[in-house]
Order: sequence, then structure tokens, then C-alpha cells
Amino acid sequence: MKRVPARNGFTLIEVMIVTAIIGISATIAVTNFSVWYAQYQLKQAVTEIQSQLNLSRIAAMNRNSPVNVSLTLTGGFVEISAGDAAGGSVIALTRMMKGVTGLSPAPAAVAFSPLGIRSGGGAGNQQLMLTNNRGLSYSLRVTPRGKITWCPTATCP
Repeated sequence: MKRVPARNGFTLIEVMIVTAIIGISATIAVTNFSVWYAQYQLKQAVTEIQSQLNLSRIAAMNRNSPVNVSLTLTGGFVEISAGDAAGGSVIALTRMMKGVTGLSPAPAAVAFSPLGIRSGGGAGNQQLMLTNNRGLSYSLRVTPRGKITWCPTATCP
């Protein structure tokens, strides 16, 4: 009786199962990545605006001149720019990432006096809210004394 040699390798069923598992894992990973990236874009935009507002506040104190910051929603993009009373540019027009699609109130303005104190915007805190294309909202709060903070919620406490 002659022995049949053993065959090494995978069956078609085994290869199909592994391919299905890899496909399902990739689908889950891509979905999680897109959610994370949208949240990253919003956080990046909020921290960028906070930095620009702080820069404008410091520029108002250094130049001993009021600085006006404007935030606009143009073509589905949030943009920020600032200038002093003499017409000089403090920060150039900056456009946020494409995932940041909402600003409330739009347009928004924040003004700093030569002492670095927020001027205008009422007696209380001034709130700005940014939203992304997935409905997530982060907010910025500018206190009457000029301090700027942000929160990962629709309103800062």
C-alpha cells in the first residue's frame, strides 16, 4: 500500500474567513478614525482661536491701542482676523480646517482695550461656539477681564 503525501496549505474556506475578518476590522477602524479626525479638527480650531485671541490681547497691551478680532463664517469655513485702531493687522486672516463648519454667533467680534480688558460684548462672559460637520460642539469663553478659556461642550460653565 502506497502512502499519500501530506498536503500543506490553507483551504479556500480558511482564506475566505480570514479575509472577512480583516475586512470587518478595517471597516471598524476607518469609522473610528473618521470620528476621531473630526474631533481633532474641532479641537485644533478651538485652540487656534484661543491662541489668536490671546495674541490679540497681548498686542493691544503692547501697542497701547484697542484691537478688534472678528470671526466670520465664509463659504462654510470659520475665519479669524484682527486689527488695531490704526488699521494695522495684528493677525492675518486665518481659515480653520474644513471639518469646522459652524460658528455661533456668526459673525462674532471680540475687542480688547489697551489694558487687555475685553471691551464690548456685555457685562458677563462672552461665549463663542464652534461646531464640526458631525454635530460636535466646543465653546470658547472670554471673560470681561480678557481671560480666554475653551471647553469641549456647547457652553462653558
